[in-house]
Amino acid sequence: MHLYLIRHGQSYINLADYGGGHRNEPLTDLGEKQAEAVAAWIKDNIQARHLYCSTMMRTRQTAAAIIQTTGLAAQYDDRIREVGTAYPNGSPVPDDQLKPYFERVWGTLQPYDPITESGENWMQFRTRVGSFIESLLRTFAHIDYSTRPTPEEEAEQSVLVVCHGGVIEAFFEYVFEKGPWSVVAVMSNNTGMTHLEYRPVADRPAWRLHFHNKLVHLTSDLIS
Repeated sequence: MHLYLIRHGQSYINLADYGGGHRNEPLTDLGEKQAEAVAAWIKDNIQARHLYCSTMMRTRQTAAAIIQTTGLAAQYDDRIREVGTAYPNGSPVPDDQLKPYFERVWGTLQPYDPITESGENWMQFRTRVGSFIESLLRTFAHIDYSTRPTPEEEAEQSVLVVCHGGVIEAFFEYVFEKGPWSVVAVMSNNTGMTHLEYRPVADRPAWRLHFHNKLVHLTSDLIS
């Protein structure tokens, strides 16, 4: 199984002078151009049959560009929303009740402290992202990983996931089995792409990282 994680295009909450709290903001004009660029690159370079997307506005808009170029139908999933946008039980916080992050609380460094008022902590966030990953593994549990797939089979086993920087970081912690107090910062630019492969065979690691934060689709003026 091949997983391609795509961070959303630039949103208004990514701007240095944004002071509106943690709201469900759309893409900026630059973000829309980034989404169009990554969608065009995916169309020409990745054969995938599945597309999952966070339910937040900035990911939906990024996925819309991919849908337009590839013809894929998106499956929207609350489990891959950004950290701090869900309650401790994993249910999404309504847009009109989203709260700003607590000051001086960095989730990965204080994994058991809430990130927002009445919201989740980092470990609860990791749990909902982990639930999404486990559901993907169950979906593809029928694959015989001991044989090399045909191009058509490989496309059927390839998944695009449009999500957030925090979700990509949680993927890394899951895949590389990082404990709660073993923290590595994983940074992703807007529309940066990460390729992870899951192929459990004898005497080999089940997970492989092919690339992270790939930006070949962006010209220098589009990188943010």
